[in-house]
Amino acid sequence: MNARVVLGALLMATAIASLHAQTPATSAKPIKPIKPIKVDTSPKAVAAAAAAYVVAYQKDLAFVVADELSVQRVMTTTGAAIDSRRTRAEFFLTYAPNEGTWMSVRDVQEVDGTEVHDPEDIRTLIQRAPISQLGAVIAQKNSRYNIGNVRRTFNEPTIGLLVVNPLHQRRFKFERVAVSKAASPVVTLKFTERERPTLVSGARGEPVFTRGELDVDAVTGRVERTRIELRTGTVRGVLTTAYAPDGKLNLWVPASMSERYENASGIFSQTVTVDSDYTNYRRFDTTVIIK
Repeated sequence: MNARVVLGALLMATAIASLHAQTPATSAKPIKPIKPIKVDTSPKAVAAAAAAYVVAYQKDLAFVVADELSVQRVMTTTGAAIDSRRTRAEFFLTYAPNEGTWMSVRDVQEVDGTEVHDPEDIRTLIQRAPISQLGAVIAQKNSRYNIGNVRRTFNEPTIGLLVVNPLHQRRFKFERVAVSKAASPVVTLKFTERERPTLVSGARGEPVFTRGELDVDAVTGRVERTRIELRTGTVRGVLTTAYAPDGKLNLWVPASMSERYENASGIFSQTVTVDSDYTNYRRFDTTVIIK
């Protein structure tokens, strides 16, 4: 090997060793873990967060229309099929602040694949008079194509939100039954209605006390699922609504609702189920009388 090359290599090695010797050893400081934000998941805190969310939601989800697809099935108590019906409807939904309740109108457009026409559609109906004065008309319209021996007039998918509405919340007792393991935990609250006036009334105006569950995001107060149970006379009902994000409205909206009613009335006993899906949400495009 050339002596000059060997000398150069030795000088380079010496320089590197000298550099290492002159550079003091440093120890990296340990990175402190970021402490997660403590979220209050107590029933009281979660119910309060849900109340604030619902107050804003009642304004945000006002005057909207969706496409509703519903499938009704009527069975005996042993599960034997009696009847079924499939309907497509334009579904109008809003919150009536003066009444402190949600109101919906179904404009059924198709029954079992056959088009139907109602001369008094949603737009005609709610421009005729203040919507708060049309309760009986709306109830009849909404139940026109119902089947089975259970009378149903209160099946808004948003009915469960009334439980945490500040106007009604004090009448309910809340218990925490589950908390998801997430940065923004979802808390399942069990509720029991304890005082009158009740959210639902029977056919003769008698109080119907409800109970059920709510899934609530503890950070935002967003209600993601509601399950409401009721019993009146020989009828027991369970209504469950699942919410999902909608990009067009930039809101979580009712995506589906399942209903189950059991009428234990002897030889006339029946079980009625209704499964509804809601899609294509959009803002209502006409002036509405809401007073």
